[in-house]
Amino acid sequence: MGNDKKKAKILVVDDVPDNLRMLIEILKDEFATIPAISGKAALEKLENLDIDLVLLDILMPEMDGYETCRAIKANPGSADIPVIFITAVSEVMDDTKGFAAGAVDYITKPFNPVTVRARVKNQIKLRTVIKELEELYMVALDANPISGLPGNNSIRNRIDALIKENAGTVVVYADLDNFKSFNDKYGFAHGDEVLMFTAGVFQDVMKIMPSERSFLGHIGGDDFVMLVPLEFIDRAIKNIIVRFDEGIRRFYYEDDLKSGYITSVNRLGDMQKFPIMSISMAGVNLTGQKYEHYLSVVDTCTEIKKLAKKKRGSSFVIDQRLE
Repeated sequence: MGNDKKKAKILVVDDVPDNLRMLIEILKDEFATIPAISGKAALEKLENLDIDLVLLDILMPEMDGYETCRAIKANPGSADIPVIFITAVSEVMDDTKGFAAGAVDYITKPFNPVTVRARVKNQIKLRTVIKELEELYMVALDANPISGLPGNNSIRNRIDALIKENAGTVVVYADLDNFKSFNDKYGFAHGDEVLMFTAGVFQDVMKIMPSERSFLGHIGGDDFVMLVPLEFIDRAIKNIIVRFDEGIRRFYYEDDLKSGYITSVNRLGDMQKFPIMSISMAGVNLTGQKYEHYLSVVDTCTEIKKLAKKKRGSSFVIDQRLE
C-alpha cells in the first residue's frame, strides 16, 4: 500500500475483462492501476481520482474510445492527462481521427508487455517534464523584477498548500525599518542594492534548511516572506538578524554610521532623524490547523508585525496563541 502512493496512476479502460486483467498484470509492478469497463465509468473515475494516464480501448459499446477521449479532453480537470488508445492489429486504425480526438499514442493487441510498459513510461515522463516546465514558467512570470524571487501568486499557493498539509511550518513575514528614508537620501539605485542584499541574507540562511520544506518569496518593495520548518525557526531568525545587522552597515556613509542615524524628510514633509535600517519579522505557526486560507495568515502576520516594529532594532515576534 505504501508504495502505491508513489506510483503513477493508470486508468485502464476496456469492456473485455480478459484485456483488463492482462494490462493490469503487465503494469502492476511499476504503476497503480485502476480498471474501468466503459467510457462512462472511466469519466466518473476521472472526476474522483488523480489519474496520470489513460489506456483506452477504441471499440466499446455505447460510448466508444474516440467519444470518451474527446470528453476527457473537453474537461479542464482532465484535459492534460495523456490518453493512449488500445486497438487490435486486425482493426482498421484511423490515426488522424485518433490524434484529433486527443490521443498521444497507440498500443496494439495482442499486448507485448515490454512495449506496453515502455510507451506508458515515456508518456508519464513526458507529462512530468511538461508539468515541471509549466511550473517554472509560472514562477518566472510571477518573479519579483528586482530580486528574481517568487512573487505573490507563488507565495499564496505555497502557503495554501501548507495549510492543507498541516505542516510544521512558520510563515515569516519581514520588512525593513526606515527603508523609505534611506531611499529618499541615498536614492532608489542604492535602495535596490539593499533589497538584493536582504534577499541574499535570506537565501544564505535557507541553506541550513531542507530545500523541499522551505521557501522564500518577495512580495514587493521591502516585504519578504520566508517559510521555515518549525524545528529550524530559532536558528534561522538568529542568523538573519546577525547577518542583516552586520551587512547593512556597508550601505551607509561613515558619518551616518558614527551618528547612528540619517536625516531625511518624513511623510509629513518635516526633517527627521531615522536610525540605521533594521529588519522586523512576524511569525505565524501553521501547525494545528488554526488557519483556513492564505488571507487569514496574512491578516495575522500584519497584526504581529506591528508588535515587532515597536521593538528597537531588528526583531522577531511569533503568534503566541499557536505556541
